[in-house]
Amino acid sequence: MIYRSIIILAFCLLATGCNPRENTIPAIPFEESNGTQTATFEQTIEFCQSIAKLSPYIEYKIIGYSAQNRPIPLLIVDRHKEFTPHEVRLSGKTILLIQANIHPGEPDGNDAGMLLIKKMIQTNCFPNNVTILFLPVFNPDGLARFGAFNRINQNGPEKMGWRTTAQNYNLNRDFVKAESPEMQAWLPFFHQWLPDMTIDCHVTDGADYQYVITYVLETFADKNSSLNQWKNSYLEKITHQMDNAGFPMFPYVTFRRWHDPRSGLYSRPPRPLLSNGYVAVLNRIGLLLEAHSLKPFKQRVEAILACLEMTINHLEKHGKELHNAIIETDNLSMKADSIAFKFSQSPTPDTVMFRGVEYSSVKSPITGGEWFVYQPEKPQTFAIPFYHQNIPESYVKLPEAYIFGPEWQFIKDRLDWHRIRYFQLQNQTTLNTIRWKLNNPEWQNQPFEGRFWLKKIDFNTDTTTVVWERGSIVVPLRQPKLRLIAWMFEPSSPDSFLQSGFFNIIFERKEYFETYVMEPMAKAMLDTVPNLNEKFRQWKSQNPNADQYQQLEWFYRQTPYYDSKHNLYPVGALLQEELTNVMRLN
Repeated sequence: MIYRSIIILAFCLLATGCNPRENTIPAIPFEESNGTQTATFEQTIEFCQSIAKLSPYIEYKIIGYSAQNRPIPLLIVDRHKEFTPHEVRLSGKTILLIQANIHPGEPDGNDAGMLLIKKMIQTNCFPNNVTILFLPVFNPDGLARFGAFNRINQNGPEKMGWRTTAQNYNLNRDFVKAESPEMQAWLPFFHQWLPDMTIDCHVTDGADYQYVITYVLETFADKNSSLNQWKNSYLEKITHQMDNAGFPMFPYVTFRRWHDPRSGLYSRPPRPLLSNGYVAVLNRIGLLLEAHSLKPFKQRVEAILACLEMTINHLEKHGKELHNAIIETDNLSMKADSIAFKFSQSPTPDTVMFRGVEYSSVKSPITGGEWFVYQPEKPQTFAIPFYHQNIPESYVKLPEAYIFGPEWQFIKDRLDWHRIRYFQLQNQTTLNTIRWKLNNPEWQNQPFEGRFWLKKIDFNTDTTTVVWERGSIVVPLRQPKLRLIAWMFEPSSPDSFLQSGFFNIIFERKEYFETYVMEPMAKAMLDTVPNLNEKFRQWKSQNPNADQYQQLEWFYRQTPYYDSKHNLYPVGALLQEELTNVMRLN
């Protein structure tokens, strides 16, 4: 196609010493099969090792290992042979991470990335101002589960990997909680490099339409910020170029009524448990690419390849602007005094021209339900409402630091993996601390990613004097990862350690009373504690069906015998004065 020649020419003009070399690189399965097959895990490793030997501008590394001890491969592509984060940062180049096979049933990014690097070697044309990190297989065990029946809704390849890891984790739900060994390897790698832009390659499910690729790109930055301006400029140019190349591109398609274009579209900001949401809360560009599952595998791979090439070309020209915008956003982020976790759509939508296809709703003779029949040979453009303006439902005021005891080692591990700064108390220290008392917890009725997440919870906030043990960990917020820290620790955050079920143990009672002890104690309390009788009668009026044990339970909760840590969130918060004092002492 003509666009390929244009992209290659752009690379050659921007790079130095571009002389085509003989094609000594073996073909990959995608090429040998004319776009019907993808590479297995073993073939991908073989490609990575051989390609690094063919070019001095490529280095092969292993960032860690999967649950079944398979290596997670990485190719670093750098025209100047700078293969460490330190060298690249000193040079001022833009860092682009291309990530594939996080869901190995959706392998398109792997094939596109291999074709991209092959082309660079064949033409000896490498970007001058961009260092490329290519992670072809984030989920090796999923790719090793190779078969023809792993994606029922997808149009090729002939065989592909499985969506989850060997431990059944969906890696694209693990970015904050980091329970899989794959994620525990990825996080240190990512934060060592801290790419300016990350492209995570997927294949979508859903309805039929004309677009070959859909995308999500959120920054969480102010709409007038330089980072948002860079994002908007990039999207405008890339979508225009992709359209001209024959690969129409549109925001990720979520219909208000499943599968029905006429119902309209909506979008939500991604949460940081997802790759693009995680990158966004770190003030970087996180592009989620979703090739359309009903398009042929060959066309999908070619579309992702085109997007990768165009993006690299754009970063060659505008990487400095992106780098400056990130620095500005980092500085602004550290000054935030509140954060929103939940959003709702504006009731007033925009109207967009959506390139769909003819379809009809048919009543199933088998189930009696409704299903949609698409006619892709009959393209049609619909004028439909698009609800994409998201409004924060509320803001949470942020403290200056979070603090928790040394007994919660799992949090410390995650701070290390996420490369978040913290310090530990050198001595037992008494601090005025904001605490959250948790009430009326309700859990989801089935596990999500191996944990029972909270469905609903109420909490009361109080400031009290707390004695924190030596080794307790203090996490100041005034660092570039402020938003990520707040998402981890604020109890109302839907991705917090609390909401994701890491602290379910605190809701369990471990000490109980006998009625023969509490009956005389309750009588004595009624005789000696002022106003207690009135409070008890009020409680009984609200709980008229309470049995004997429940009534005595009410008295038990009024005594110092009741566990003061029951339903107490183990993470506290510090305001500026206490943080300053504790930093001075430590």
